[in-house]
Amino acid sequence: MAQANRTIRLEFCNEPNATSTLRRALDRVASECRLPAPARFELKLAATEALTNALKGAPSEHAVEVAITCTEGAVDVEVVDRGRFDPRIREDCPVDAEGGRGIPLMLALVDEVEFASAGDGTRVRMRKRVPRSGEEDLSF
Repeated sequence: MAQANRTIRLEFCNEPNATSTLRRALDRVASECRLPAPARFELKLAATEALTNALKGAPSEHAVEVAITCTEGAVDVEVVDRGRFDPRIREDCPVDAEGGRGIPLMLALVDEVEFASAGDGTRVRMRKRVPRSGEEDLSF
């Protein structure tokens, strides 16, 4: 049985190892929560995109906070920064080699995504459900 309500809290600055540290922590929690490998990969990719966006938008003197939680039926990732962010996908901002894919990837890879203003910053919450025993994992 998965360990319920285990949370890892991390703080990141714009450092070269930030995303790899996030992926290792997420892999550990998702494994304990029994999230299948394909779904774990999708969640790690979505969370990496959220962290990268947060680090780009946050003032350099503020850390980006991440919480990874294993609940009874899902793995939740919350990314909170102190930057300004508009989560709308805009027609006048085309996807290019340098960016523009993060939000569409997050929407495609996780079961739930929520973008919200968090006082003086932005909060992104993502959820990937753990398939129940006998339930087929429909991750791509």
